[in-house]
Amino acid sequence: MHINSIGQGPDLVLVHGWSMHSGVWQPLVDLLVKHFRCHLVDLPGHGQSDWHEGDFELSTLLAKLAEALPEKAIWLGWSLGGQVSLAMAKHYPDNLKKLIMLASNPRFVQTDDWPCAMAPEVFDTFSASLADDQQQTLQRFIMLQAKGANQPRQVIKQLSEQLAQQHEPEPDALQAGLKCLAEWDLRDALATVNCPTQIIMAENDHLIPLSLAEYALTLQPKLRIDVMPGLGHAPFISQPQQCQLVIEQFIHE
Repeated sequence: MHINSIGQGPDLVLVHGWSMHSGVWQPLVDLLVKHFRCHLVDLPGHGQSDWHEGDFELSTLLAKLAEALPEKAIWLGWSLGGQVSLAMAKHYPDNLKKLIMLASNPRFVQTDDWPCAMAPEVFDTFSASLADDQQQTLQRFIMLQAKGANQPRQVIKQLSEQLAQQHEPEPDALQAGLKCLAEWDLRDALATVNCPTQIIMAENDHLIPLSLAEYALTLQPKLRIDVMPGLGHAPFISQPQQCQLVIEQFIHE
């Protein structure tokens, strides 16, 4: 697994979302490296990380991350990366000093008892389109992430450029990542997390509804929840300085 470590200071692990790679963090990392040692993870089959069948099996993935990354680090995960980071907090609690879930949901797809997530029919339609046309589906996903942002064209441009800078993710890795989003239920991990935890939400996120805040707090009353106004699913691209401020306030409190 490819991990790029840069900067000086306390260890900060950054885990990207579905279909992207660690380069997507660049606007935010340029600010964070002044204060932290940033460890930028490429998930299996994404960016510069190789893909092998079974790499997204949760126990396998977490074991590789635990082996490659420092203990007592702060973990920052975006979307799918937030779920990975939350799972680390459950299975390797000594590895996390603090946990930050950015535009992320412990249960990505709705169930009867978890309505604060993506509708199953929307997810299924999106998932089916990946097999038909991967390139078009990735572009559609970029549009979804930019929707609701105060500068959607900027978000589309930066995400598209980041996607183009690396080889496209392995098709099997994309399918495996979608399977994780469809099936992972990490609500018990959130309920039992034993390190300080923050969820950063975006007001106009079309993938993670604001109603998540209420449901998440019922699971974990000690949560810190911050809502960034006027932004979509990738707030760290639209407003990296504002996002840095929200992150560092939590880290230093």
